Amino acid sequence: MTIKFEASKENLLYSLSLLQNIAGKKGTLAILSNILIKSQGNNVELIATDLEIGIKNELDANIISQGSITLPAKILYELVKESCSDFISIEEQDNYWVKIVSGTSVYNLAGISSEEYPDFPEYNEDMLVDVKANLFKELIDKTLFSIAHDRENNFTLTGALLEKEQIDNNNYIRMVSSDGHRLSIKQTMIEDDLSTLNIDKNTIIPRKGILEIRKLCETSENDNIKIGFDNKQLVVKSNNSLMIIRLMNGDFPDYKNLLKIINRKNSIEVERKTFLESLRRTNLFTESIFNAVHLNIQKNIMILSSQNTDYGSATDKITIEYEGETLALGFNCKYFIEAIQVMSSEFINIYINSEQSPCLIEGKDDIGFVNIIMPMKI
Repeated sequence: MTIKFEASKENLLYSLSLLQNIAGKKGTLAILSNILIKSQGNNVELIATDLEIGIKNELDANIISQGSITLPAKILYELVKESCSDFISIEEQDNYWVKIVSGTSVYNLAGISSEEYPDFPEYNEDMLVDVKANLFKELIDKTLFSIAHDRENNFTLTGALLEKEQIDNNNYIRMVSSDGHRLSIKQTMIEDDLSTLNIDKNTIIPRKGILEIRKLCETSENDNIKIGFDNKQLVVKSNNSLMIIRLMNGDFPDYKNLLKIINRKNSIEVERKTFLESLRRTNLFTESIFNAVHLNIQKNIMILSSQNTDYGSATDKITIEYEGETLALGFNCKYFIEAIQVMSSEFINIYINSEQSPCLIEGKDDIGFVNIIMPMKI
């Protein structure tokens, strides 16, 4: 039986947008550039996979006849996006051709048999636990920026570590990321029982999967999502969407030793917004490769300076609260900016033991968040 259904442009475009980063790219299997469209009860399911991440989205539709077909993801998305009609009809024809009608426009699009499409992974519904979408998104927002983009010598740094821990009878989920030069940690308390959440010591989610989860959380911000782990895969479920992500193999570095060597007694307190604006100004004159900024820290004063062989130099002075010895050290300015801009505290504390030691950043209103940046020679 051939599939035929009608759906609103708004709903169809939204569903297709969720699948674009997974399908639509040329790979070893041509059919992975397609999305699977199939009727399921009174709804239509749209499915995309790259064999590492699979996404299934339910679409409200008027189903005229049941069936399934696969269609090129990118052209279908662009076609629906440019449609001038509020409703779109999709009907399978002979030899896997599909007729798409939008107002006075008619399109004939070549499809591929749904039988060639990979099976969607199975999972155990009982293992899922509820998590507030906005809380999980915050875990991602405060760690995403320090995930390594390319790390041949330690592949696991191209993902984020997820941990669970019980502290004072409260359940916490923690996300950790590092690119070898900085470390971000964010933990949040979860009301649900986490005993069924099968997180081991090396539950590492790939960066691409993190980005897709963030997108799903954005669309469910005021609701709960369900998460679970089964057979080295992460399951994330919202009202209309299901995502299954293959976890990474390997060992995440032992980051807790780094936390132990930082003494929190030598503290610099600075207004977050003032420091962020100063960093952005100073960063205009850093070299693009290293983004090096020099920090000269004296009693109640911080002097930021940078130099660029093409443009010149910059110096900026801000007021801080600091009573320790004078420090002169260098850091990647971009690392400071990316950490501080995701924080919300009015004032932040920066802990630096010496000119050769890493610095730790935290703020009292950014509960459960810590960022560590390694110094650089300049």
